Amino acid sequence: MINRSDFALSCVLDDTPHIWASVVPWLATATGLAQIAPSHIYVHHVCKLPPRIAELCEALKVHTRKIEPFDQRYPHTNKIRQCATAFSELRRAVLTDVDVVFTGVLPIDETQEPVAGKLVDGPNPPMRILEQIFSKSGVRPPRTCTKAYVNRGSIRVEFQTSLGNYNGGLYVIDHAQLKEIGEVWSFWARWLIANIGLLARWSAHVDQVSFCLAVSQLQIDAGVLDDKWNFPLHRSLFSGVAEPLIMHHHALLDDRQRINTPPARHTRQAIARVNDAIEDFRRTHFLGIDGAVLG
Repeated sequence: MINRSDFALSCVLDDTPHIWASVVPWLATATGLAQIAPSHIYVHHVCKLPPRIAELCEALKVHTRKIEPFDQRYPHTNKIRQCATAFSELRRAVLTDVDVVFTGVLPIDETQEPVAGKLVDGPNPPMRILEQIFSKSGVRPPRTCTKAYVNRGSIRVEFQTSLGNYNGGLYVIDHAQLKEIGEVWSFWARWLIANIGLLARWSAHVDQVSFCLAVSQLQIDAGVLDDKWNFPLHRSLFSGVAEPLIMHHHALLDDRQRINTPPARHTRQAIARVNDAIEDFRRTHFLGIDGAVLG
């Protein structure tokens, strides 16, 4: 395995079928296409690992870390626990959801800010909700950013959101900032959960909004990554988007854990490359079983 990075790659596993089905694609493309050394890969888990996944991680020699759930009512907040991991003092930590795949080597140095992510794909929550939350919290609001998506009628729709309100599928954080961000992120997540009504019907995004509060309070210079860094396969973005570096598949997988969604022009080659890498990985590691059995 070629080590082309000075960053750690990390995910969190919870006990759901789509999480277990996503482990093989994540590992296959991280070690294969992204060429990340197993010694730089960390798998956090809030429940006991199924035997086949535990055996796979041991065979690959990736790190596994048992963590306590942050709040069982809001499982997305479990990702905050990663911030307490040392990551062998690597320069950066790349925290991802496990339901992403990598299409090639990640040019991490495209961003130099201590924290970076891709802004949310839609108004989750709307700007008026974010403004109320910042007003209630007493934290000085960050600058407002404008983004857009394509609705079901193929019409471009613009919306506003706060800098730092990233899609939780990917965070790039300098190691030097990680512990402090984790502590402040944890504080605001617990505050938001105690005041969950502030989020109205967007309570599922408590992890993302609390991260925004944390980096705003710490006044950390936050970078904005292009859509190619966290490209959703379950919704429409603009046809002019470059080929994705990371695809967020949301468990749109077949029974051999390959991406199973109609490719667009700009994702066709990436999906084919990813699926080939998954097949190669399965053959190498004798994983001739479906996702349900793997879990």
